[in-house]
Amino acid sequence: MAGRIVVVGDLAERYEIERLLGERHPDLHVESFLHGWELVERTCAQPFEAALILKGPIAAHQQRLDTIAALRRNGFAGRILFAGAFLTEKQDAIRAGADYAFDPAKQATEQVVAAALFRPALAADHPYLRALFVGEWAEVRELGGQLPAIAPDLLIVATSCHPEGGFWAQLAAMVRSSAEMRCVVVEDDGGEDARTEALATGIQPYLVLAQDGLQPVLNLGRRFLREGWLARVAAA
Repeated sequence: MAGRIVVVGDLAERYEIERLLGERHPDLHVESFLHGWELVERTCAQPFEAALILKGPIAAHQQRLDTIAALRRNGFAGRILFAGAFLTEKQDAIRAGADYAFDPAKQATEQVVAAALFRPALAADHPYLRALFVGEWAEVRELGGQLPAIAPDLLIVATSCHPEGGFWAQLAAMVRSSAEMRCVVVEDDGGEDARTEALATGIQPYLVLAQDGLQPVLNLGRRFLREGWLARVAAA
């Protein structure tokens, strides 16, 4: 597993997670620090896919929250993972900007880290739809005239790219057979036949670009991608 993760915590906890990650994911690059400000400075200098804030004493709770907030203020684009035992401290971490908070007594930290590096697959046909998700936590793929053999986590299709009726029947079948795949249809043009065929599939959400604009497409896409990522990490 390739990737880069930065860790902050006390020496004993850092040593243990470095050992576990080194044994189970030897290709993963791990750097660790004692102080949150060191971690923040390092992420400003080098790109990392994830930041892990290890469990610490209650007296250090605010410092750990400050580390999360500082990462976000400095534009950290990776996933922030927070280890904690109490519900309130985990809730505080999410409010501060963490992506996932977990109890290391219930979920193995090294498994959470491995799952957190997963990027949901998004396939979209029109270039403007793909451009919406540049920089998002996703693997963005081009959807051509044919549906992919393996269903992505999120499929976004524009009516202007598929005027032929056969595509929409195939799409409906794929949606029915792929329970975990989410699909968004965007009516942007393509003529009345494409619109009729797309509506007939009953696929939802169905957004009309002239009425809704692009922002709802981005909002929905982000939500579905995040739900897919969270489901993977929660099951780790």
